[in-house]
Amino acid sequence: MSEKTKNTDRQLVESLKKGDLFAFDQLFSKYSKKLYYFANGYLDSKEDAEGLVQEVFLKIWEKRKELKEHLSFNAYLYTITYNAIRKYFRKKARQKKYLDKFLKDFDEKHDDTTMEIEYNNLQELTNKAIEKLPEKRKMIFRLSRHEGLTSEEIANRLHISKKTVENQIHQALKFLREQLGKETLLSILFYYLFIF
Repeated sequence: MSEKTKNTDRQLVESLKKGDLFAFDQLFSKYSKKLYYFANGYLDSKEDAEGLVQEVFLKIWEKRKELKEHLSFNAYLYTITYNAIRKYFRKKARQKKYLDKFLKDFDEKHDDTTMEIEYNNLQELTNKAIEKLPEKRKMIFRLSRHEGLTSEEIANRLHISKKTVENQIHQALKFLREQLGKETLLSILFYYLFIF
């Protein structure tokens, strides 16, 4: 993640702690769609996925005064999202004995510190994986994900076709997904929130 992104999130968190609804809306706009796509893929229900997104951001609003600007908002969001999904499947488990399907690798000892360590490990793994990309693909990916440029803007800047840009981003995402691994909820959650 770029310093620009970190600084933007930090400024928004500082404002959010003071009850700034605009800052809250900015963070919601930035992360809610990614979170929805991730949740819908696992919950297989648009209504439940929308509900989970609302629950996560309600929790962030309720606990806004406890946010620490010097810590990663991403890591905090990651932890809250994971806990919300656990809660969802615990509820389902009481109804359908559904829990083991999803949480077989995790037990009740997962706490916020463990989650932050996991998040930091995945971020380090992602940064190393990005460095392995071919130079052109790496540059295009960073312009897209770190600087927030559209495919068309990247194409214009690099004097290549938009289709080439989209193909390079697709290949980069495929590689990063493989590097992170597909076997755990945590790695897939990280992928959807902070890479995809």
